[in-house]
Amino acid sequence: MNISSISQARTFAPTARAAAPAQSSSLPGDSVVLGQQQPPAQQPPAQQPPAQEPPVQQPPVQQPPAPPQPELKDWTVLVYSVSDNNLYRYMQMDLDEAERVGSTNEMNLVAETSHQPRGGNVVRMKLETDNTTGLKSPVVQDLGPKHDMAKPQSLADSIAWAMKEYPSKHFMLICSDHGGGWKGAHHSESTDSWMNANDLEESFRLAQEQTGRKIDVLGFDECLMASTEIAHQLQPYADYMVASEETEGGAGWQYDQSLGGAKTSNSNSRILSGKVLNYAAAALRNRDPLTPESMAKGIVQMAEGHQRDLGTMSAINLNKMPAVSAAVDNFAGVVLDSKLTKADFQSVAQKAQKFSDFADMGHFVELAGQKFGGKVAEAADQIKAAMAEAVVAEQHSTSYPNARGLNIEIDKQYSLTNLPNMEGQDLNRLSFDKYGNTKFAKETRWDEMLQKVR
Repeated sequence: MNISSISQARTFAPTARAAAPAQSSSLPGDSVVLGQQQPPAQQPPAQQPPAQEPPVQQPPVQQPPAPPQPELKDWTVLVYSVSDNNLYRYMQMDLDEAERVGSTNEMNLVAETSHQPRGGNVVRMKLETDNTTGLKSPVVQDLGPKHDMAKPQSLADSIAWAMKEYPSKHFMLICSDHGGGWKGAHHSESTDSWMNANDLEESFRLAQEQTGRKIDVLGFDECLMASTEIAHQLQPYADYMVASEETEGGAGWQYDQSLGGAKTSNSNSRILSGKVLNYAAAALRNRDPLTPESMAKGIVQMAEGHQRDLGTMSAINLNKMPAVSAAVDNFAGVVLDSKLTKADFQSVAQKAQKFSDFADMGHFVELAGQKFGGKVAEAADQIKAAMAEAVVAEQHSTSYPNARGLNIEIDKQYSLTNLPNMEGQDLNRLSFDKYGNTKFAKETRWDEMLQKVR
């Protein structure tokens, strides 16, 4: 019914009271006395609503207990072995060394390696203990023959896979292959691929997006990667970085046996000098607190026993790198504001400790401070103080007496030639980025300073 119909029905409805009849006819027995009021009719007593019963309390629903979660292992170590190049033999030997340690009750040891066997597929393996020659551990994933390990997404996916499938309290990534400092790392020969500094950063950014966590220890078993530029660019993605300022020999890091058990000044921490994974496994078996910092320092101590192949090794607390970068930027600004020339800096560049195309950053600015004094010396001292916080361990052979822990570019030409350890590879055909495109060059004035004095 619409609204107008309702209104009409209410208007024309009969009234509730009609006119009274002319005469009253009372029923026999009725007593009506004129002039007296009738007593009011007795109303029945109001009925009380029935009392409501209290609600019945239901017993709480018992949830089944959650199944016990397996206790996380202390560490997962992923060896990312881009061996599709002339280092294949050495890098397969590295994995064979690692297999002699294998996964333990406290540590997951996994690897991704190019073309295993040579010319075959890229595979992921869980390394189990095996003391015989040759890789015997099971392949847990076969990525096929065309998988390019020298791509940012490939490295990111490998990190995410290891973190997801082998969860642990701490995570270490060891990148194993060719390296070139700020110019990048990882040469996949069959695809002619190379990862520059920005590619490396993209790898770790993607991995962090997938996993929501940082890497505890990032190791570069590669040449020249203890680089100021690399440490600056990768700072947000790892807590510690371990790498060599100088080139490494083909054998690279030593992964298996220990050379002995030496006590450190901390009587609660048993550090094994020798080979890195055996050191880690032994420390964990002994229930020593193998923190990320102690793991990083242990790798440096490993290198002390193998200086023929590992003439330098540094452990850098990447959380301290912003202060180092700020001090370097300040130094560059002081030089730019000065009247110093190329001729003034010529002897500094000549005397600075060299590593291929690079110089030791600490030694370079120290020499400049000693020569020029004043504000330059003050700025050099700021770098020295920041490096003392960032470089938590460093070792070098007698061939590199002025190594301080981080190399840096000092050539304004940014030469792409003469990278060592490539055994005749034509590196100019690889896709190196220009120095000015690195995050360090964009965020500091170091490259502008080089243009003035180099």
